[in-house]
Amino acid sequence: MTEQELRDDESYRPGYSVAAERIIEHIEQNGLRPGDRLPTEAEFAALLGVSRSIARDAVKTLAAVGRISTQRGRGIFVAESQTFSPGLRGHFKPTNVEDIMTLFEFRAVQEKAAAELAATRAAPAELMTIEKALAEYAENVPTRDYPKLARCDALFHSSVNRASHNPFLLDAADAASTLQREVVAVAFGGYSGGPVERALEEHTEIFNAIRRGDAAAAGAAAAAHVDRTRRGYQEEIGRRVFGSDTR
Repeated sequence: MTEQELRDDESYRPGYSVAAERIIEHIEQNGLRPGDRLPTEAEFAALLGVSRSIARDAVKTLAAVGRISTQRGRGIFVAESQTFSPGLRGHFKPTNVEDIMTLFEFRAVQEKAAAELAATRAAPAELMTIEKALAEYAENVPTRDYPKLARCDALFHSSVNRASHNPFLLDAADAASTLQREVVAVAFGGYSGGPVERALEEHTEIFNAIRRGDAAAAGAAAAAHVDRTRRGYQEEIGRRVFGSDTR
């Protein structure tokens, strides 16, 4: 499925996410850089042909994922990039299925490497941090508090990456996570990637392998977790757009 096919049927996405995508396109098409001023919410509403409330929600969404910066009394600006090189940022579209799948392809490699290293390098305090993130995730599974689950998920993965003691992997992981949050906010309206119970089981498997120092098992569990999440996104795209499975 191509980006054009997604655009041909945008009914699966709320208006604010479509508007957010258009704002990203405005930034890219005009060659705007970090620190450049953007139109006001009212100007975006007129520019995009949407209501003021939709424009406001789109701005809030992009501010939440770090794509833009809103400064009271000053205006709206392009935020500092937190993702890879400026060239890659310009080519990545959060609604392009191929870009999303490529991102997950990278994450599978990166998360596998980080988990393998964490299994051999994690200090006791770092194991406690990973375990705490896992416990907090488990606490929020019954209530389906997705914002809290998202934060716990991010903390779990960042804790594993920090335990790898490799700053390059950590930096790459932070950049990839920023792009994934943008995908979730702009293209999927908060979709989590699949059953949270399954994610909890997979996180637990990753942690247990790291705790017992089994690098091969930790890497395999991390790669499988990312791949399962990727397939979850594929299936969700198929359900929302085509009413079918895109695997």
